[in-house]
Amino acid sequence: MLARLRRRVGLAYTRFHFRKHRDATVRFSEIVTRSRRALVVFPETSLGGDTAETLLRYLTRRFSNGSTVVVVREDLRRALPATTAARVFTYTEKDLTTWYTPRSELIRRIKTSTFDVAFDLNVDFALPSAFLCMASNAPVRVSFTKSNGDDFYNLQIRALALADQSTAYQSLMRCLDML
Repeated sequence: MLARLRRRVGLAYTRFHFRKHRDATVRFSEIVTRSRRALVVFPETSLGGDTAETLLRYLTRRFSNGSTVVVVREDLRRALPATTAARVFTYTEKDLTTWYTPRSELIRRIKTSTFDVAFDLNVDFALPSAFLCMASNAPVRVSFTKSNGDDFYNLQIRALALADQSTAYQSLMRCLDML
């Protein structure tokens, strides 16, 4: 009960924080193709080793011209392949406020780079990930279709089988191949 109230307050704060943020009109086919720097926010739940490795390999290959930054919770860091070419930022529960929003230090770490595209790989809505995607100032923010997603993402992908994460991520990769 208390956690739900904290999430609602955090969501209201986040909407207020980004109230003046307006997206410029972009052509998704061009911007994703020309994107060089990607922010990838890994899910707050554990992924299978093969799924995480396949997805990360795909994204680092897709954005090989520039750089890929991966943001992942410290306790889930071991799920990432050790040989990744991406730069990895980790965070802990201490980096989040009572309202599940990132603290200013974590936001500053994200803002040290500029990004062309930001990916939130959470299948369900996760406020810290949504906040970080918005704070990245990436012109394109990609995620799966989810509640409250319209407030944070300008490209949402609907996967038919969200119960199976690997199928959802395969759908994401197929959609990105079409852009």
